[in-house]
Amino acid sequence: MLEDNWSWKRFYMICIMMVSGMITAVICGCLSKLTPGSRIALGFSSALFLIIFVLGMEIYRLKKGWFHEKANNYVRIAISHGVCCVATIIFLCLPSYVAPVMLMAVGMTIVTNSSIGMLAGIFYCVVWNISKGGGVYQFLWAVVLLVCGAMIVEFLKEKENQKWVAMVIAIFTLGCTVVFSYLDTGKINTNMISYGVCNGIITAGLTVILYRWLTERMSHTSEQTLERIISEDFSLVQVMRNFSKADYRHARKVSDIARECAKEVGADPFVAAAGGFYYRIGRMEGKPYVENGVLLAKSNYFPMQVVQILSEYNGEKALPTTVESAIVHIVDSVVAKFDVLDKNTLSNSWNQDILVYQTLNENSAAGLYDKAGFSMNMFLKIRDYLIKEAKLL
Repeated sequence: MLEDNWSWKRFYMICIMMVSGMITAVICGCLSKLTPGSRIALGFSSALFLIIFVLGMEIYRLKKGWFHEKANNYVRIAISHGVCCVATIIFLCLPSYVAPVMLMAVGMTIVTNSSIGMLAGIFYCVVWNISKGGGVYQFLWAVVLLVCGAMIVEFLKEKENQKWVAMVIAIFTLGCTVVFSYLDTGKINTNMISYGVCNGIITAGLTVILYRWLTERMSHTSEQTLERIISEDFSLVQVMRNFSKADYRHARKVSDIARECAKEVGADPFVAAAGGFYYRIGRMEGKPYVENGVLLAKSNYFPMQVVQILSEYNGEKALPTTVESAIVHIVDSVVAKFDVLDKNTLSNSWNQDILVYQTLNENSAAGLYDKAGFSMNMFLKIRDYLIKEAKLL
């Protein structure tokens, strides 16, 4: 049922994106007073680009493993697309080589990826350039800036790099404006240099602000999603509880402890909690556990980080590749040993400590966490937490 709801929601959002794109083309054509033939050509070109744009998203959704926080969240993509459509109309009022077109590619790339962001940016660029009656050099100017915007988002992930990225954007925008305006007019004038400087500064500043704002909102939404999928009223949680009360109690314990361990080492507690809760979900479907767990997660549109943890279940198909995945594996293996031993055996705290030490040392010696970026300091903090504070019994 959840998958069906997402399918319908995705269909509605696709329709909204198609309609808003066509409306944008019509409005731009009317505002620019294009001839009827030019309006028809603009409408057809818009339709073609929108079809390619939607197909591109679907291909990435189906083949690249996008989940809730990316292509499946078509609501966010539709909103971003709508904002870019409005920006396309507004940019018609600005002089040539002044519109901060790079921002459209940046915004769409943040909520999708560089390929889709670039494709969407070219669509806005085509509508804008045809409506404005711009020549080939103005079109190339916009395309080059859009490509740069789509590619440079990746470098904004590290906060310390953002000021340097902003400088590159400002210089690149100025250079593009001067070069293409010279090719267009055959001369360099102070107005174009001024336009380039202003455009570069505005684009650089707004790019960093937009990236921080969108990623913060996306992170908040992702946290809400991760909390929702392990809440008591979530359908899959109820299915797990009805399937096996023992497995449900184990899952809840692993989830709670993994969350606290993640806090201890500065990892994502929401991802660790969700990954810990669903770590053994493949057991509900039987063997092969890893494949079945991943399929269940995908069919319920779990966030990509959680699916990654499930794909690395118990190190059977792949070793943990993230700190959160390593934490879940550690906690699950420790809790599993405590589950099979009676309380009398573990009533002595010394026995509990030995069991934690033994389990962690065995896993570490086996090289299970070599690919997870798991430092010795993290390992020791988690070990100390499991011994001193975790409620393993």
